[in-house]
Amino acid sequence: TTTLCHGDLHLGQLVRHHAPDGPWRLIDVDDLGRGVPAWDLARPAAWYACGLLHPDEWTRFLDAYRAAGGPAVPVDGDPWPALDVPARALTVQTAARAIAKATAANRSLDEVEQLLVDACARMGSAPPELTRTDAK
Repeated sequence: TTTLCHGDLHLGQLVRHHAPDGPWRLIDVDDLGRGVPAWDLARPAAWYACGLLHPDEWTRFLDAYRAAGGPAVPVDGDPWPALDVPARALTVQTAARAIAKATAANRSLDEVEQLLVDACARMGSAPPELTRTDAK
C-alpha cells in the first residue's frame, strides 16, 4: 500500500519548535511523495538489525511510531514482514558506500562500518520478495 512518505527520514530532518515543550517538526521535504511507508523506517530498522540501535531504543521508537498512527507497520505484531526488505536494502547500500569511502581513503573500516559489512554477511539469502522468477 502507498501513502505520503518523507523520502529521506532521519534524525537530521527533525527540529523542535522553540516554545517550551514545542512540537517536533519534520523538515526537508524535497523527496516527499507517494510511496511505501516502510522505506521511511529503513534506516532505524537497519540500524537495529545491525546492532547500531539498542533494542530498548528500537522498541521505544517503534511503540511511539505505532501510537502516533504510523502506517508502515501493523499496530500489533511483527513489524519485520514490512521492514525486512527496506532494512536489508539500506544496510547493503550503506555498507557498500562505507567500503568505497574506506578504500578511497586507504583506511580500514571503522567499527560502525564493520558492523554494517558483518550484517550483510549474515543476511545469507535474499527474502522471497527479491527472488521471484515469475513474470509480472
